Amino acid sequence: MTTTVLGAGYAGVMAANRLAGRGEEVVLVTPNAWFVERIRLHRVATGLRENARLDLETVLNPAVEVVQDTVTKIGEDKIQLASAENLPYDTLVYAVGSGTSVHNGTYRIVSEEETERLRTALAEAPDAPVTIVGAGLTGVELAGALREAGRAVKLVSTAPDRRAIRAHLRFLAKQGVEIELGRRVDPAELEGLVVDTTGFTVPSLAADSGLPVDEFGRLLVDEQLTVPGHPNILGAGDAVHTSFRAACATALPMGAHVADVITARREGQAGKPFRMGYVLQCTDLGSGRGRVQFLHPDDTERAIAIDGRAGGLVKETICRMTVRWLSQERDRAGRYSWPAGA
Repeated sequence: MTTTVLGAGYAGVMAANRLAGRGEEVVLVTPNAWFVERIRLHRVATGLRENARLDLETVLNPAVEVVQDTVTKIGEDKIQLASAENLPYDTLVYAVGSGTSVHNGTYRIVSEEETERLRTALAEAPDAPVTIVGAGLTGVELAGALREAGRAVKLVSTAPDRRAIRAHLRFLAKQGVEIELGRRVDPAELEGLVVDTTGFTVPSLAADSGLPVDEFGRLLVDEQLTVPGHPNILGAGDAVHTSFRAACATALPMGAHVADVITARREGQAGKPFRMGYVLQCTDLGSGRGRVQFLHPDDTERAIAIDGRAGGLVKETICRMTVRWLSQERDRAGRYSWPAGA
């Protein structure tokens, strides 16, 4: 029995490692021969870091067969590749992530390609101010990195509704970022170098394949992360519709869970519903500073946070831990665990 995993991001690599370590035959399909630390792309965009790549072998179980190609369509028991080949599967894990380009004259940093596009634009206009739309983690981290790189930055957003975001904006304002709150704008209508961080898009692969999706094209799954009507297809990561926010802190548990469900079914057992809880939300604010906001399991904020250089150190530690969790799972399946939540 073969499990085919689509995507070599946090969810895909975690699922592949967990299954391969248990003796499952695993095929990983990815267009690139490397793993991307997407949580570092804001620093790549601003030139503070050369790239966010790691060799796949540093995080992936060597027993996993890697097929470097792009999937164009998913069938009931096989997938069609851009190379025109058909690849059969017994079980499929849909973990293609997010990052489809939507330009409209603006920039995004949710994929390597889009990040490089912004990096090139910044290099070609070294004195041009940058307008960031959105005060979520992506917008805040990009603003901090741009100020660290010496750029003039303006951040436009609706009124923040979380304590952590208000703290981020206060810090950025002290660093010279112009903050404009309380109005909703269309990024495509702004002039100059505009970065839209108000959301992300997902590949249209699921919709193109006739699988059930929501209005944003995200794959629909049940409590076990299985696609309704397609018991041999499971989903994990940003391209899947769940009640949890898109983040590597969500993708890693999802990837591990789909592997557990597949293992349980191989053993004649029913898979368990997916449950997880949050602990921290870490933000890089630039120049070695950051904020670590402690969370309740349901993702609401606790009344405690770590700021400044200490927050930056914890943030960097967590970034490194995400890679370590993958490599640990590569070396011993089942080692990774996560808070179950409510």
